[in-house]
Amino acid sequence: MRKKLLPALIIAVLILISACSSNHNKLVIGLIKPSLDHLPFDFGLLSGDLFKDDYQVKYFSSGWATNEALVAGKVDVAILPFTYVWSDAAAGKNVRIISFLERESDGIVASKKIKSIKDLNGKKIGVLRASTLDIFMEMTAAKKGFKYTPVYFRTPMEMAAALQSGNVDALSYYVPSIFKFDQEKFHIIYWYSEDFPLHPCCDLAANMNIIQEKKDKIIALEKGLLKSCGHINEAPQLTYEVTQHVFNLTPEEARQSNYHTKFVMNATKKYKNFERQAALIMQKKGYLKKVVAPENVYYEIE
Repeated sequence: MRKKLLPALIIAVLILISACSSNHNKLVIGLIKPSLDHLPFDFGLLSGDLFKDDYQVKYFSSGWATNEALVAGKVDVAILPFTYVWSDAAAGKNVRIISFLERESDGIVASKKIKSIKDLNGKKIGVLRASTLDIFMEMTAAKKGFKYTPVYFRTPMEMAAALQSGNVDALSYYVPSIFKFDQEKFHIIYWYSEDFPLHPCCDLAANMNIIQEKKDKIIALEKGLLKSCGHINEAPQLTYEVTQHVFNLTPEEARQSNYHTKFVMNATKKYKNFERQAALIMQKKGYLKKVVAPENVYYEIE
C-alpha cells in the first residue's frame, strides 16, 4: 500500500462501510464507534484481510448498547467488553465469546489535583456500570489498598462531561478517548496493564442463534482478524497512520493509543481465569446472580 494513497483508501472504505446494505447473507457486526477495539477490523478492510462485501456494520456509542443489540439478534457478532457476555451467560442469554481480541487499552485519567493513584483514596471515580472499566477499577483499588466512591454512567460522553465539570475526580477510561482531555487540567495517572499485563478487555462474541447459518462467514472473520492483528504488529507506522485517520486522532494520540493497546486472539486458559476472577467481582457487586461454568461463556467454532 503506498503511503500517499492511504487517506483516500481509508475514506473509500469508510464510505463503503456506511453504505452497506442489509443483505441477509452479510455478517452483521456491532462495533463501539469511539473504541479502538475494532482497529483490526478497520485495518483488515484496508489491507484486504477482510472483504467489505461480507459485512454490514452497525455502530453503537457504548458497550451496553452493543450488547443489547447482540442479545436481541440485531447484530450477529460484536466486539465488546467481556463483562457483558459473562452477564448474558449468567442470565441464560444465547451469547458466547468466540475469541479474545483487544488487550489492555484502559487506564485512569484524573484532574491535576490528583497526583498519583494513592490520591484516589476517598475520591469519586466515574465508571460504566458492569463494564470492564468498572471491574478493573475494583480490582485495582483492592490491589492498591484504597477506597473510592464509584459514580455510574451509561455512556462515555456522560463520563467525560462529569470529569470536565468536576462532578467526579477521575475516570476509569479507555483509548483513544483517554487522550482527549485538556492536558493542562487532566492527566493519566495509571494504566491497568501496569498490574495486569496483556489482560483481555474486548472480545469477539456471537449470537448463537446464527452460528450454524453463518458459520463460514464467522470463521472467515476470525481468520481475517488474525491476519490483521499480525499485520498491525508487523507494521507499526502504517498502523499509526490508519489509526490516526479512522479515529480522527493526532499522530501522537494514534501512537500512544497503539502503544497502550495490544491485539491478541485465542482464549487461553490463563486469561479465561482472569475473566472468571472479574466475573466473581461482578457477582460480589450484585451484577451477577451466579458465575457460570466456562463452557457457558466460551464457544470454539470448528
